[in-house]
Amino acid sequence: MKTYKKNFDLLKKNNVYSEDMEHDACGVGLIASTEGKKSRNVVEYGIEALKAVWHRGAVDADGKTGDGAGIHLEIPKDFFIEKIEVTGHTHDSSDICVGMIFLPRNDYAAQESCKTIVESELTKNDFNIYGWRQVPVNPKVLGEKAFQTMPEIIQVLFKSHNKELTNKDLERKIYETRRKIENEAFKKSLNNFYICSLSSKSIIYKGMFLAEAISEFYLDLNDERFVSRYAIFHHRYNIMLINQVYKCCLYEGCCGRNATDWIYLIVYPLFTGDLLEGDSF
Repeated sequence: MKTYKKNFDLLKKNNVYSEDMEHDACGVGLIASTEGKKSRNVVEYGIEALKAVWHRGAVDADGKTGDGAGIHLEIPKDFFIEKIEVTGHTHDSSDICVGMIFLPRNDYAAQESCKTIVESELTKNDFNIYGWRQVPVNPKVLGEKAFQTMPEIIQVLFKSHNKELTNKDLERKIYETRRKIENEAFKKSLNNFYICSLSSKSIIYKGMFLAEAISEFYLDLNDERFVSRYAIFHHRYNIMLINQVYKCCLYEGCCGRNATDWIYLIVYPLFTGDLLEGDSF
């Protein structure tokens, strides 16, 4: 707490934080391994922490539909190696890339169009596709409104042909490909197509359920092989008149890529290290 207090005072001194900024907002947080090692505990603590901020989001009259909740984790290698083998392929030393994708649930023609775009762009950008995976879910925990708008939830498993392409360079290539996919889907008016995450590093599980239902809805999260060094979680506080889905890092527009960068830059060091006077805010 001494480190926290010192850094907290430094943030106030540099006008990064003020008590006047305190107001109703989303529930967001980070669980991280101080040893830098992947563990099951981090995932479980992240899920429990998300459930603890249930009060940060509203509940629909049906008692089960929420403003939205999500969790951002590392891709668990052992878990997805088995999923790759199910497709009939053998995993080599390449980085495992996973896309978490929402498709229009009842429009099968649109589903095929979406898949075709994803496969085409991945192939054109020098990626090799292992296959598609139906994400196991439990719709019984959803409220009526959430169920009515629930998408078809699938994952695409793939790798880069270029084994020299790793880390930031690989992530940059994947991001460029994602934008091409989204642009093609937009051109063809596939409005219910949405990429939650597309990465060789991390994956996002989210939905319009209550925070307490995330691990009941997404059965993957209960697998002991699902390990991570960090868990970033978010429960949406809806400040809009219409309950709509935003495209961002965890769930909504109020917690996008910039907000996540701030978590890494400021919140995590508060408890694990010193912020220096000359550090950029």
